[in-house]
Amino acid sequence: MTKNILVVMSSEGQLPLKGGQTHATGFYLNEFGVPAHRLSQEGYTLTIATPKGNRPPMDHGSDSKDFFKDEAEHQQIKAFVEQTLSGPIHKLSDTAANLDQFDAVFLPGGHAPMIELMRDADLGKVLRHFHEKGQPTALICHAPVALLAAQQDAATYQTALQNGETPAAQGFLYDGYKATVFSTPEEQDAEKTFEAPMQYYPADALRAAGMDVQNGGKYQSHVVRDRELITGQNPMSDEEFVTALLGALKGETVTA
Repeated sequence: MTKNILVVMSSEGQLPLKGGQTHATGFYLNEFGVPAHRLSQEGYTLTIATPKGNRPPMDHGSDSKDFFKDEAEHQQIKAFVEQTLSGPIHKLSDTAANLDQFDAVFLPGGHAPMIELMRDADLGKVLRHFHEKGQPTALICHAPVALLAAQQDAATYQTALQNGETPAAQGFLYDGYKATVFSTPEEQDAEKTFEAPMQYYPADALRAAGMDVQNGGKYQSHVVRDRELITGQNPMSDEEFVTALLGALKGETVTA
């Protein structure tokens, strides 16, 4: 084991909404920071990659002690994230050319993966690699929607969703997989603070592609593991999520 983790994050910070409106977003501080910090403590090296090779923007709404055990943990994780993102940020296309160096891929949440990652061809290549190798593929909160990059024409699929259609996926790697994602009731609560309605909901997008979406209660930690795929439902799932990822990295298996 090389003990290297590829962390794929969005380059973007404006989520398109209905009526041409947008909502400022990015990654969620705890959904990246808590798992990343724990992985680092366990001796894993993190390689951060974005489609543009830029520093990923943070959703400033996530910079709150409400998503942490206490203010001390909030500040500890915030400092860790700042230090981590002050280092090299790689371009995803370059990183996708040398994936054998990694033991797993991790995608943090926030709404940002709904912008461009779910249609990104390089991410599709990354997902196919870890799928074929059976290596841990871990996504939390909104990030599971980026699994939709692993199909024949992800851009057309996303456009159909944005137009209010129910598309059909072709050659989707995770057809039939169990997963969780930020639930529709949770999204409807979040949407109340947005400038306009969402174009579509993540759970609907994954179900339309053939995934078996299994959500728990609102704002309750919930993690689903199916084969190499590990998904967490919401920000409250961060600890359970990284524990499941570490278990998979150590070779622990799960029963169906």
